[in-house]
Amino acid sequence: MARRKKPTDPQDMASIAERRAERRELESRGISVNVDPRTEEITARYRPDCFTMLLRGRPDEQAAVQWLEKLIRTASGENGSDRRPDYIRGSAEGAPGQNVSKAMIDAGLYLVTATEALPPQCAMMLFELLKPDAALLDRWRPIVERHLGVTNPASQADAVRIVCGQLRWVQVSIKRLVRERRDRRMGA
Repeated sequence: MARRKKPTDPQDMASIAERRAERRELESRGISVNVDPRTEEITARYRPDCFTMLLRGRPDEQAAVQWLEKLIRTASGENGSDRRPDYIRGSAEGAPGQNVSKAMIDAGLYLVTATEALPPQCAMMLFELLKPDAALLDRWRPIVERHLGVTNPASQADAVRIVCGQLRWVQVSIKRLVRERRDRRMGA
């Protein structure tokens, strides 16, 4: 069985050096990369955030954060296929051209209910952390300190985990919470 040698072709060596330089440049900007060890080709790149770091091994809480992010996007109309500028329709629920769908209305109701079920400072912290690039590893601590007043780094991590646990409870019981909210509003 012959041993495989490292590439000695100058073109291969140049392309490997180019890939290594690209990897170093991406890592210097805070982007994590997965690299194929044989060819040194970049197979994946991602920006780690506080939720993936702090909720490692807690898939339910991670799913709850993703659920809230999806609710926010759907309620604001970012996820809808009918949000294309070339697709304008009139509906019975709004004026022509508003493009308000049933999914957006339902997501808005769930979002309001979830916000009411969480403590206000926790809900505001989650909403701010779910803004683009706010939850990156070098940016989340000041947000937690501003909303919860926690300055100890270990306590900040625990506070985010606790809030995500509360969000998980809201996700599990959202249908009951919506029903109770509707009953309260009908009685008022």
